[in-house]
Amino acid sequence: MALFLSTMAYMEGNSPVQRLKDAYLPGYQKNLMVWPWVQFTNFKYVPQEMRVLVVNVISLGWNCYLSSLNSAGGTKPNPPVGKTKEGGQLPPS
Repeated sequence: MALFLSTMAYMEGNSPVQRLKDAYLPGYQKNLMVWPWVQFTNFKYVPQEMRVLVVNVISLGWNCYLSSLNSAGGTKPNPPVGKTKEGGQLPPS
């Protein structure tokens, strides 16, 4: 997960170190809160032929959470002065 976050941050023009600070630790803490309980319940109570389905359903929600965490983590780069598209002149008519 750390390699993915830092690579995505670099490709987006953000600081990989800042992205890891913003997203990795909260994601890892939630991971430790969710997956041990899911796997315990899965192996203890779910029939063998349904275990993959249970993990796939939980993984769908987990991946949505990681995606939202990744998109909110880090900071947006500041564009150079004068290079923004907002507030410019209208084209001649």
